[in-house]
Amino acid sequence: MPPQKNSGNKSVKRESGVVLKNRKFIQTFLQDVREESDMSDIYVARVLKKMGNGRMEVFFVDSKQHPHVVQAIVRGSFRGKGKRSVWIDDNSVVIIADSGIGGSAAFEIMAVLSQDEIHDLKKTKEVDPRILAMNLMDTAQLMSDKPLVSENGFEFDISENKEEEIDIDNL
Repeated sequence: MPPQKNSGNKSVKRESGVVLKNRKFIQTFLQDVREESDMSDIYVARVLKKMGNGRMEVFFVDSKQHPHVVQAIVRGSFRGKGKRSVWIDDNSVVIIADSGIGGSAAFEIMAVLSQDEIHDLKKTKEVDPRILAMNLMDTAQLMSDKPLVSENGFEFDISENKEEEIDIDNL
């Protein structure tokens, strides 16, 4: 039996168009950050939870250092077959853009950042530490303006709680 001629090169792994579009968008975003061009409607955010129907709850800090928790729609190319190659999960770092449409479609997820791209972003731009924190915090802790202090890999909330002495006899 003759060998099969249409098998092709099996060692070459092709990247999908979604991966290439994601990488190209992130490269142009980092280039714009380096050139300090106007990016008033584009933010770096963290996905807090999946809402269903292509929506995610994300946390970001705007240019005036105000924290926001909003719903963002997943872009069409990240749905369907595209979600296999660029996976958006809880605690992912994403780039969101203000679409200018009011209501629940006000923000749209434009790209998903990998660990290498997050490292490059930290070099070029100062990003709020609440976005890049590896462990998922609750929404109340994210919305507070108190700085987080990291000691030996643990994050502690700095607060001025003074313990009062308890009189055991009066209990």
